[in-house]
Amino acid sequence: MKKYMMLCVGILLLVACSNNTELGSNPPKVTVEVENYETELGSYCWPGGATGSGECADKAGPEELLNGKQPIVVQPEAELAIQIDLKRQPDEVALEQVKKDQPINITNFKNMRVTAPKEKGTYFYILQAVWANQKEKNISDGDAWYAFHIRVE
Repeated sequence: MKKYMMLCVGILLLVACSNNTELGSNPPKVTVEVENYETELGSYCWPGGATGSGECADKAGPEELLNGKQPIVVQPEAELAIQIDLKRQPDEVALEQVKKDQPINITNFKNMRVTAPKEKGTYFYILQAVWANQKEKNISDGDAWYAFHIRVE
């Protein structure tokens, strides 16, 4: 959990939310194609917000965020496809599996697809997405992370 908080604080310090209309006023919805499962929006910095001048929000880690939500039930090694509901796709994406607040980078995450583990159990994931500013290096037009979990049966 501490790593998430530090990551979020670091992102918030690096992010300068600009007025970018192609991104819309809120972070986009993200779904996992299996059962059209909608992920939970975690921490984000976005150019729109209620005031139109940008908004940042810091949320709990994935296990807390998903508390009470049913996981996606899949077979071992099922392929999961992730879709971001926005015409402009992020410039950077990363997927991490979280075990006891320890993130593990998923190396088989390619083309917004990932293979579920072989072993039965419940797995929590964080999708991190960054929409980079095209004019200024190390500046973000918007960023967000999304949480979902699966149960391999």
